[in-house]
Amino acid sequence: MPAARRFAVSLASALTVVLAGCGRGSSGDRTPPPEQQRLMVTAGTTVLEPTIASPAVVDVQALHGARIDAYYRLSTPADEPFQFELVTWGSPIGFDFVTVRHLRDGGAATATDGFSLARAGVQPSGQGLAGSGDTIFSTGEGFCRLTLQGRIAEEQSFAVWTDGGGVTVVEVEIGFASEINRVPAVEPEPPSVLSRETIHSSASWQFGLPTVARSGDRTSIVCYEGDRQQPNTLARYEQRLQHDAQTGAVTGGAEALQTADSGFWRDHEVAALFNVLAVARSEAEGVRLRLSFDRGATFAQDVPLLPGFAPARLVQTAMAADYTIAVAAWRQRASADGQEFVVVEGVPMAYDGNGSPTWYVFTPAEVLYTTPLDVTPLTTGIAWSDGGDLVVGYAANWFEAVPGGAWRSTTQFRCATRLWGESWQHAEVDREEMFGMDPTVAVRGQGETLQIFYAYEVRDGLRLATSDDGGFAWTVAAAFGQPGDHLPTVFVRDGAAPGAAKVDVLYLATRAAGTELHRASWAEWGVSERVDEALTRASFVASAFVPQTGMPPGLSLPFVLATTQVGWLGYDAVQVGDELVIAYDEVAMDSVMFGMGLGQSFPNASTTAGGPAYGPIFNPAVPPPLAPGLTEPMPAPDPAHMHQLKLLRVQ
Repeated sequence: MPAARRFAVSLASALTVVLAGCGRGSSGDRTPPPEQQRLMVTAGTTVLEPTIASPAVVDVQALHGARIDAYYRLSTPADEPFQFELVTWGSPIGFDFVTVRHLRDGGAATATDGFSLARAGVQPSGQGLAGSGDTIFSTGEGFCRLTLQGRIAEEQSFAVWTDGGGVTVVEVEIGFASEINRVPAVEPEPPSVLSRETIHSSASWQFGLPTVARSGDRTSIVCYEGDRQQPNTLARYEQRLQHDAQTGAVTGGAEALQTADSGFWRDHEVAALFNVLAVARSEAEGVRLRLSFDRGATFAQDVPLLPGFAPARLVQTAMAADYTIAVAAWRQRASADGQEFVVVEGVPMAYDGNGSPTWYVFTPAEVLYTTPLDVTPLTTGIAWSDGGDLVVGYAANWFEAVPGGAWRSTTQFRCATRLWGESWQHAEVDREEMFGMDPTVAVRGQGETLQIFYAYEVRDGLRLATSDDGGFAWTVAAAFGQPGDHLPTVFVRDGAAPGAAKVDVLYLATRAAGTELHRASWAEWGVSERVDEALTRASFVASAFVPQTGMPPGLSLPFVLATTQVGWLGYDAVQVGDELVIAYDEVAMDSVMFGMGLGQSFPNASTTAGGPAYGPIFNPAVPPPLAPGLTEPMPAPDPAHMHQLKLLRVQ
């Protein structure tokens, strides 16, 4: 059965289970559930706690007598932007969903025409969105996250289901500001933007999660894409794009996906060095690495990694200066509960006349870390030093049930360092009770004086930890950002002064108007003050409702709520010389649009004769003549599409 159809069947089954499950038991049935539903209500990285009291007003008939496992009463001032997330998780492999039924808008029951959220001033976002009437769904595999944001004038009431347990009731009252109200964006725009251009667009709900690499004058981007003519369909594929900095031309190609995953995992990655382009992706079994030796014009080598395992998650890859490739991923343990974080490495075994690789061989997977229980892994950061040292920053969340229908989330941030020719050094950098998202690493120098920069989230924003001895000892060096800021990417490069280091951290900033791309930078690390800048601006506006073609007859709304912001895990960046090149997905959507869219080994080791064996020497590659890249012309961007893929260059 094709992946899209398997997913559609799973979604239909989930809808049947949810609606049928609402009738189990009665309003007076207090028998403990066999399993508490796995659901957290979060405000960014902050896990919110349930309210002890019972719901003030709940339409029991609308719940069909379902047992209430947890109750949240959140607060926002009238007509002020708010945002919170509904998060569920399961085993790493398996169908997960969050279902939300809009129960009440003020004192009235909601309509079932698909526009009740729009009338109330609420807009959902998430991957795999679908729904029917007053009920919406967000779906995923092993993890799922649905966001509700908006500006409301009256109290709103929602019922939330996941796969297991009863129902969670969430009420948002008009009152004081709380964790769901984010701070306004006050960071200025930088004067150092060199260029910003839109290179691709899409109207598909399946578009997103871009990754980027750079080789010479070509920027390569891999992302998910859907049907451009039928944007509401569930089918998606891997889109590969390449931008020529000299001509501005955008070319590309695509490949069908064989997994039924609906999103949330950034299960692809791209790395490049001169003519070599490596595209890694999670498959139905393990990870597959496709290698191009002509910058993407053809993919001559197709390598299955981690065979015999279910899909590995959050694959990450990086290429060293001698063309060595490191591929890291999380995989389910074969014979027990828990997961393993593994690294596979590949080295060239054949070259052309210019010294450019034409074939690779790969080592068996090396397990760097094992968890005793199932966790939700985070995206990984990998960095090679100029001397071939390898640093991998990784992290995971694990969850514990607590009384009152709530869950506790703890994030552990770890780093593995392997200096050239030595064994792995492992360290726990930090841990915190929160809902973490993504760590990242950058390096400076090499060998025993290797300096590592490790950026990650905490409850109050972001932290930057450093090690000056190759990962043995760690210090928390800086704290910055606001609660909910996430997905940092850290870079370190030579500063203006001799011996000085310039440090930049890009990250997604959750502000009142939506998610923006920000930068914190230190012109001279350890000496200069931090500078905070906003690289993008989010907008969150309400305008008068104007009926359009295709809308239900007689539809009446007080206004249209429109948002423009960076999408979920919606950017990636790479350093090129003294510049940062950033690809990001800017998403524009209004509440009416959503309502209408419902339903949807080492080659240079040697031995001297009669003498000692000399160890391998790290030799950075010399640029060969650069080959042509992808050649399939891509359609021009359409400014009316909800997704605008942009390329940004900053100093």
